[in-house]
Amino acid sequence: MSVGLIKPSKNVIIDTIPLLLFLVGNYDVKLLSTFKRIKTYRYTEKDFRIFRQYLAYAKIITVTPGVLSEVSNFAAQLKQDKFRAMLKKNIDILENVEEVYISKGSIIESDEIFKFGFTDTSLILAAKDHGGQILTRDYKLCQYCKSLGISARNIEEILEVGELFK
Repeated sequence: MSVGLIKPSKNVIIDTIPLLLFLVGNYDVKLLSTFKRIKTYRYTEKDFRIFRQYLAYAKIITVTPGVLSEVSNFAAQLKQDKFRAMLKKNIDILENVEEVYISKGSIIESDEIFKFGFTDTSLILAAKDHGGQILTRDYKLCQYCKSLGISARNIEEILEVGELFK
């Protein structure tokens, strides 16, 4: 059942699990059901298609170095040949993703570090400093951002729609 169409923000600031889902699915959608870091969430080929379309409507996709590091660490758990092939398949996508650097000092000075750690705090600060909507699978982070007036969406909200976006 549709709950209505969802339009992505002009700038999507993407968290680790949504980015990993996108990169792994773009490489080989069959890996979604077997790759340890993704299969836990039971994402399907349909979920990937919906999510890919959602991201296609965003004008800018933004990451922080912490997200890239986490994605790389998780993806490295693929067999070496698949990790290399996945990166090669996605290199054009990664080159076109914007990167926002949030200094260690800014992260450490932020109260959010004690609730969310380095990577999620970098997402919060990126949204505060550069605008955009955080896209995450982390409900706690999503709700916290919304309570601060920071645009945030949980990937599950997008997948629930199950329709094309306009």
